[in-house]
Amino acid sequence: MSERDVTLDMIIEAFSATTGFPRLDIVSDRRSLELAAARYSVFWLACKLTTLSATTVGRLVGDRDHTTVLVGLRRAEELRASDPDFRAATDALLHTHLALQRVGILRLAETADPLATARRVLAAPEREAVRVGVSEIIALCRFALDAVERGATSSKAMENSDV
Repeated sequence: MSERDVTLDMIIEAFSATTGFPRLDIVSDRRSLELAAARYSVFWLACKLTTLSATTVGRLVGDRDHTTVLVGLRRAEELRASDPDFRAATDALLHTHLALQRVGILRLAETADPLATARRVLAAPEREAVRVGVSEIIALCRFALDAVERGATSSKAMENSDV
């Protein structure tokens, strides 16, 4: 895999960030119409942006069967043809990923160490500027979101911290 390749994880992260659907809901067993349409989008984007098989995509998106992915791809194409909002949303995500893929920012963010970045920022004197790259910021955001989604951060823990 090239350092500029888009991964399914990146697709799910971007979809979650832009739509407000939590990552855990996208890969859950829930079957609401909204979540089904979200999964169709993820399946469609995975088909366009990765070389993953339907079996692999299904396994990574909630341990689904490959036929579920194929049906989802067909449904995504139907929605793209009939629903201008669905088409616009999937096109926007597709073109954003393609642009980021060209410059390699997403892959750089995957290799950045968010804890090392946080330590470097917190170690600086209060009014001293610390240079932090875009990829490091993306990595920090992903780390924070993952922690929140796993329930590792509670409001009580945030109140007790001295940051």
